[in-house]
Amino acid sequence: MTSRAAGLLLFLTLSAAAAVPPLVPYPRQLTPETGSLHLTGVVSVTVEADSASDRFAAGLLASELKTIDQLDSRQTSGTNGTLALLRADSSQGAQLLRAAGIAFPAAARDEGYVLLATSRQAAVIAQSDAGIFYGVQTLRQLIHPLAAGEATIDAVNIVDWPALRWRGVQIDLSRGPISKLSSIERDIALLAEFKVNVYVMYFENTFDYRTLPLWAAPGGAITPAEAAQIVAYAAPYHVTVIPEQEAFGHVHLGLQSERYQDLNELPYGGLLSPAASGSLDFIGKMFAELAPIFPGPFLHIGADETSELGTGRSQALLAEKGPGPLYLDYLKAIDQRLAPYHRKVLFWGDIAQGHPELLSQLPKDMIAVPWVYSAEKSYVKEIEPFTRAGLETWVAPGVSNWNQIFPDYATAVPNIRDFVRDGRSLGSTGLINTNWNDDGESFFAFAWYGFADGAAVGWEDVPDQARFQQAYDWAMYRSDGHAFNQQIQDLTTLQVELRAAMHNGATDWLTWEDAFSPAGQALYGRMAPVAHQVRLLAEDVIASLAGNRADARRNQELLDEVAFGARRFDYVGQKAIYAAYIAQLYNDAAAHPENRRAVNNMLSRVNSINGLLQDLRDGSSSLRDQYRALWLQENTPYFLGNILVRYDAELMYWQRQARRFTRIHDDYATTHTLPPLSEKTTEPDTPR
Repeated sequence: MTSRAAGLLLFLTLSAAAAVPPLVPYPRQLTPETGSLHLTGVVSVTVEADSASDRFAAGLLASELKTIDQLDSRQTSGTNGTLALLRADSSQGAQLLRAAGIAFPAAARDEGYVLLATSRQAAVIAQSDAGIFYGVQTLRQLIHPLAAGEATIDAVNIVDWPALRWRGVQIDLSRGPISKLSSIERDIALLAEFKVNVYVMYFENTFDYRTLPLWAAPGGAITPAEAAQIVAYAAPYHVTVIPEQEAFGHVHLGLQSERYQDLNELPYGGLLSPAASGSLDFIGKMFAELAPIFPGPFLHIGADETSELGTGRSQALLAEKGPGPLYLDYLKAIDQRLAPYHRKVLFWGDIAQGHPELLSQLPKDMIAVPWVYSAEKSYVKEIEPFTRAGLETWVAPGVSNWNQIFPDYATAVPNIRDFVRDGRSLGSTGLINTNWNDDGESFFAFAWYGFADGAAVGWEDVPDQARFQQAYDWAMYRSDGHAFNQQIQDLTTLQVELRAAMHNGATDWLTWEDAFSPAGQALYGRMAPVAHQVRLLAEDVIASLAGNRADARRNQELLDEVAFGARRFDYVGQKAIYAAYIAQLYNDAAAHPENRRAVNNMLSRVNSINGLLQDLRDGSSSLRDQYRALWLQENTPYFLGNILVRYDAELMYWQRQARRFTRIHDDYATTHTLPPLSEKTTEPDTPR
C-alpha cells in the first residue's frame, strides 16, 4: 500500500471535476455566465411572496452571510434586493425568466427552482415553498467569502429539480446511542441543506408509549413531546419525519417483559406472532400514539428478517398456509389495522420479495422498500418483483457504518449510487439511506460523508462521484481545500487493505480480541503485513485533521468522529504490531532461558514504566475517554455503559497482563523458566 496513492485508487480523481462550482447536490442544468456579484456592506435580501416558508429560507440565507461571510443583511418584502426570492408566476419572476431565455419546467413545479446570478442580483425563482427553499440552499453554497465583510457570487444560470421525489436518511435509535434533541435538530438542518426531505426514526423499543409502559427502557426512549418537537422543527426545513416502528420482527427488546410473552412467536424471542390473538391490537396501540404525532403521509412498519416465523406459536398456521401466505397475510392485516390513518405504509422488502407470485395481493397503499448493503453490479432482482406487482418502491442502500471502526465507503459509495440508479430505472419514487448500529458502537456523525453522497445521488439527474468529492469540503465545512475529502479516502483505503488481509475488514471486533490467545495471535498475525502502513496512514489523517481543522468555517465538531476513527485504526495497528513483537521477543527468550540477561531485558522491555504493555494500556485508556466524550457530546447517556465495558475490559486486559508479566519475572528469578505466552481462559476477557 502506498499511502495516498492507494486512497486515490478507491475513488475517481478530483481533476476530472475541476472547473465546476462546488455544489452538493449538483444542479441538473448549470450554465456559467460572465462576471460576478460582489457583496459588501449590508446585503439586502428581499422576499416577494407572503410566505412564512420563504421568510424562513431568507433567514437561513442571512445566517450564512453572517457566520461564513461576516456580512450583515436586511430582509424586506419586495423584488429588488441584491438577493431576491421570487415566484415564477409573478411579474418580476416571469420577466427575469424571459430575459434569461428560460421557460420554467413543469417538472420543477413541486421542488425545483431557477437561480439567476448576474453582476447586479442573485435571484431564486420557484413556484413552490420547497423550490424557494432548495434554491436558497444552492445559493448559500455559491457565496464565497473574499475577506471579512466581503463575498462574491459567480454569475450563473441554474435550472434544477430532483431525480427522486423522496430523499431520505434513516437514523437507528434502537441499538446503541440515542441522539440528543439538539443533535437531531442540527442533523435535520444539515440534511435539508443537501435537499434531503425525509428523516426516518427507527424504533424497536425506543418510543415511550403511554399505553405500553413496559415497552421502553427507563431513560432509553424518545418521548411523545420530544417527537412532536422534532416534527415541528423539521417542518420549515421541508423534511417529513417518518416513524419506523418495527411491528413484526425485531421487537425482542420490547417484548422481554413477562407481561408480553403471550405475544411472542418464541418465548423471549423477537417476533410478534400472527397466531397471538392480541398481536394486532398491540400494534394498533403503538400506531394509535404514533400517527397523531407524526402527521406526514407515511408510516413504516419494518417487518424485515422474520426468521422465527412458523417456528413456535404459528407452526400450525405455517403448516396450513405455507411461509409466503403466512407472512403476507399478516402484513396485509397490519396494513388494514392502520387503514383509518390514511397513510401509505412502508415495509422492508427482504421477506416479501421471496414470494413474487403473491405480491399482487398486497394493498396498493403499501410501499415496498427493498434493501441491499453490498456493492453489486445490479439490484434489479431486488426491486423488480414489486414493480411487476404494481407496488410503489423506495430503495434502501446503506452507509456501511455498522460494526465498523469507520464506515466502509468502498462498499457504501457504489451501493448507494447503483441501487438508486436501478431504482430510478424501475420507477422507484424514494430513497432511504440507512444507518445501523448493530453492535451499538457507531455514531450517526461517523457517516456524514455517506449521507451527503446519498443526498447527491437522490437529487442529481446524472450523479458524478468525482464532482461530489471536489465539492465535499466546501459543501460540508465551507473549506476551500480538499483535505477533508482526502481524509475519508485514506480511511477508506485502510478499510480495503484490512478487508484484503482480514477477510471481514475493519470491524469493531478487531479492536477487542485477546492478543495473547491462540486466536488473537492468529488474527493479529494475519494483520501484521499491513499493520505498519495502517498506522502510518491513520496517523497521516490525524495530523491532517489537526493541521486543517481551522480551515473548516463550520461543522468543525463533525471532524471529531473522523479523528476518532483514525485513532481507532492507529490503535488496532499498534495492537497487531505489538502482539506480534511481544510474542517474538517472548518466544526468543523462552528458547534460551539460560540467557538470564537477555530474558530479563525482554521482560523489562515488555513490562516496565515505558513497557510495551503500558503503551497498550495507555492507548486503550485514551480511546475510552475520547469515545465517552464523543458519545456524550452527541447522545443521551443511555446505553453508554454497554459499550464502555468493552473499553474497560480492554484496559483491564493490559493491566492484567502487566501484573502477569510481573509474576513471570518474579518466578523466573527462582525457576529460570518461562511459561507459555498464550493463556487458556474459561471466560473471554472482552464482552461481545
